[in-house]
Amino acid sequence: MTIRRDFLAANGGKRAPMPGFVLQVRPRGDGDPTMRIGYTVTKKIGNAVVRNRMKRRLRALARELLPELGVRGADHV
Repeated sequence: MTIRRDFLAANGGKRAPMPGFVLQVRPRGDGDPTMRIGYTVTKKIGNAVVRNRMKRRLRALARELLPELGVRGADHV
């Protein structure tokens, strides 16, 4: 996901707060079974290098876990 509108729509979905991050999941309802994933890291987390490193780690984690645990046809942020 790269479009702001999609991130704002996902903000209206269900939240799963955890220590260190919040997972937001919102079913799209367009009939497409693929999962879309977006990442946001606040500027409270270090500089750009640190934020990008965090996003790379989240992508690697999502690559392992979301195929089994994610919701099909939903946006995950």
